[in-house]
Amino acid sequence: MPVLKVALPKGHLWDNVKTLLNQAGYELKILSERSYLVGCNDPEIEMRIHRAQNISPLVEEGKYDLGITGWDWVVECKADVEELLNLEFGKVEVVAAIPQTYKLQPSPNVFEEFLKKIKSEGKNRVIVASEYENIAKTLCEEKFGGFPFKLIRSYGATETFIGVADLIVDCAETGTSLRENGWQVIHKIFDSTARLIANKQSLKDPWKKDKIEGFVTLLQGAREAESLKLIKMNVPEKALKAVLKILPCMKSPTISRLAMEEEPGYAVEVAVKKEQIVWLIPALKKLGASDILEVDIRKAVR
Repeated sequence: MPVLKVALPKGHLWDNVKTLLNQAGYELKILSERSYLVGCNDPEIEMRIHRAQNISPLVEEGKYDLGITGWDWVVECKADVEELLNLEFGKVEVVAAIPQTYKLQPSPNVFEEFLKKIKSEGKNRVIVASEYENIAKTLCEEKFGGFPFKLIRSYGATETFIGVADLIVDCAETGTSLRENGWQVIHKIFDSTARLIANKQSLKDPWKKDKIEGFVTLLQGAREAESLKLIKMNVPEKALKAVLKILPCMKSPTISRLAMEEEPGYAVEVAVKKEQIVWLIPALKKLGASDILEVDIRKAVR
């Protein structure tokens, strides 16, 4: 039996990935506390957990057909993969930061000012620390105008290099940890979020392509459902036109005639944005709708 292989990230992305895949219907099961194998209710899908840093190269090499990882690691690894979905969680900024003692703020010429500080201290090169070796190297080559630099590979907690490195390239959610450790962000390189990526050869295989499309559809539906609620209500016939006029919906609402009612009426169902609930339900009640139900949606496939 053919199998679609999927790599999932451990660490800070894991909880969101697990929630999304469960909402999509895959019902993930960790086989044991020390196991990196992940079971699901689709026998044609095989999942395993890896460090996010390793996933894009493994997908590029075809060890996995699909992977979920941060965009920062796709860029860092220069992975030749196909991006299928921006999952929009796990957002971080990849930034360059220098010690606060330099008293520099982001500006168009901040790197020139930074190098003046370095030279005034008698340094003949910039010490740069980062987990992102390729990203950091590219930044330094672009911004230093040929001034020498030495890159030190960090293995997490790059902010601890204060007093050791002159500049760091790191990821930040809020920047609080960097500030508390004495760093000043001077340049944002790019934003990163979790992405679903695919091996390009896998997309050329008819069976795998079809399986991947189904996987994408379910994840898209689960993502879409996060922002929606289903509203069900009974509406008297005389109020139907007014109710339909205020209903926001994905497409047309579902309407069916009520049976055994003294007064003619309809059952109406519609998917709406969560933020619309607070004004919509009171307005519907005022127009004559009754038995109004607000229901969670697990998937919304357009």
